[in-house]
Amino acid sequence: MKRRWLGVAGVLFALALFAGSRLRRLHEPRFPPLAELTGGPFAFQDAALAVAGFRAPAADLAWIQLLQYTAGGVPELPDRPGHPYEHLKSLSLRVARLDPSFHRAVLFGSSILAWFHGIERPDEAADLLNEGMRRSPEQPLYGLYLAAIAYKKQGDTDRMVALLESSFDLPETPSTMKAILANLRQSRGEYREALALWERIRDNERDRSEHARAKAKIAELRALLRSRR
Repeated sequence: MKRRWLGVAGVLFALALFAGSRLRRLHEPRFPPLAELTGGPFAFQDAALAVAGFRAPAADLAWIQLLQYTAGGVPELPDRPGHPYEHLKSLSLRVARLDPSFHRAVLFGSSILAWFHGIERPDEAADLLNEGMRRSPEQPLYGLYLAAIAYKKQGDTDRMVALLESSFDLPETPSTMKAILANLRQSRGEYREALALWERIRDNERDRSEHARAKAKIAELRALLRSRR
């Protein structure tokens, strides 16, 4: 227990030094009370930082752990066999409850839950978006994604894709969502449209996390288009 407290103290000291400009959000009135923070293996970390006044830096750490989870998992939250990303909703909510202005966590999590191949849990995505909208109603992509999910449930894929692509170039749109859209186009046999989306991803510095995959997909799609001739 002593080592645990020393570790938290070290984190607090580092965050005090390096949190920077995001500390200006510490007094935002929309921060939910501590009782609304999510439970689980990271509850101690979140509560310790929140009590010390480091809500925004705590959200930064939670975001990093969310990315680690989606990249390969975290030992504290193993998925059961056959239940991929079963903790994605709770980890995304954790970030949003620590800092409601951290919109990208909600958008990132809902993108995977609603549209990632092999996941497709739109109800969980809608729950996540609805909570995000309640806490931060000024974020327009929450409503747009909810409308796209409604089209998905209706089986109106054309409208869903068109609506999602209308936000493709917005700075808030996650790179993951752009990759999902490009793959959606390819799965519909729309190779030219998919190629154009991957090229836009490749040429956008904000999407550098997807650049390697974009280059591979561009080569794949160009080969598919050549084989059609």
